[in-house]
Amino acid sequence: MSEIRRLGGLLAALGLAVVWAFLAARSPGVTYHFAPMLIAGAWVAVDGLSEAGSTPRRAVNQALTGFGLAIVTTVILSAKGDLDGPVFWDESENAPVIFENVLLALIGALIGLAVAVRHAAKSPSVG
Repeated sequence: MSEIRRLGGLLAALGLAVVWAFLAARSPGVTYHFAPMLIAGAWVAVDGLSEAGSTPRRAVNQALTGFGLAIVTTVILSAKGDLDGPVFWDESENAPVIFENVLLALIGALIGLAVAVRHAAKSPSVG
């Protein structure tokens, strides 16, 4: 059962990436600003909250992998031309969507890591 719980965060991150790719392909002029943030933080936050045996090293690896997944999804969507919408501070045709996605993915990974670490600190230690 613990192995299934360990996959929950990964499946959440992958599911969010697929949903974002689907939505972006259907409406490339719309920006889903928080999608990279959710993808980057989902794996580490879900595993941290589910007590799936997350250690600090594992949490950092999950945060980095979630960040990487958000960036890879961004690059693929950008290459397909599915990221044509505005960013928070610029609505022009040359808006730096990739920069915004990298920034929000980094913030999401850090938030997910903070959630996992904070929850681990509240949980009674076993041993």
